[in-house]
Amino acid sequence: MIFNDGDVYERMNIDAGLAVFELGNYFENEEWLRHFSKNDNYGIIWSGTKKMNHIINGKEILIPKNNFLFVAPNVKQQFIKQTSKSDAYYIVFKHEFYSKSIAENLKLENSILFSTDQINVVENNICSAPIFESNYIKYFFRNFDTDLDAKLAHNLLERIILDGQMQTFDSNQQLINDDYDVEIATKFKKLLQQNVNDYKQVSFYIDRLFVTKRRLDKATLIIFKKSAKEMIIDELMKNAKIMLANSKMSIKDIALELNFLQETNFTAFFKKNTGLSPSKFRQNTPN
Repeated sequence: MIFNDGDVYERMNIDAGLAVFELGNYFENEEWLRHFSKNDNYGIIWSGTKKMNHIINGKEILIPKNNFLFVAPNVKQQFIKQTSKSDAYYIVFKHEFYSKSIAENLKLENSILFSTDQINVVENNICSAPIFESNYIKYFFRNFDTDLDAKLAHNLLERIILDGQMQTFDSNQQLINDDYDVEIATKFKKLLQQNVNDYKQVSFYIDRLFVTKRRLDKATLIIFKKSAKEMIIDELMKNAKIMLANSKMSIKDIALELNFLQETNFTAFFKKNTGLSPSKFRQNTPN
């Protein structure tokens, strides 16, 4: 589990997973607020039985009672202390916990709910606020000692996301932006998602986009705040983590699937970018 039950921030565990925090307990915890002001997790804030305010990228948002606010990774957010005691919760998860396959991860990454360009607040259509807190939120507080605990939490998380997608599909169609940087960067990301296991060099992508490496880096830095090479590494790491966390493939077979010539090359690459060997990462990740 990525974090402990929510009471003890000091025992935070950074392994891949999911956690939930009762926000009323954390509005005055400066270390906690600083950590979550910008991080690479996906987030969902549930407002509880009262409306609440939150700030995303400098914009204050009113979340009506019993609504979800979907927070994309690496956006700047500010947790505002509420005027009255809050019973809101903050659900935090890594893509490795939610995505059980590479295809499922692509859907998550491209979900309109977790857009960095727009804010999505949707009503909780699953049930009333009191029932959600008493009968549903508890599944996020499990230790995930068994597969059943993890599956229950995953299924509820999936239900929240699917319900949100259904509500936003018609009203939040992504707009086509004619800006050239957006066009280059988004085409590159799509090519990357489709080909990264086989092609790890920037040269492959610039040949197909008919741009120079400098021009591609300019676009990706503007849109995604990362160079093309950094995005390639990130995409490879996502695919590797998904397979390590959610399959029984050997590390050697995963290395072959990702087209590393030797298992040792894959292990060195993975450890360089995580500080952990693939086997240690798998050992620390709940199934």
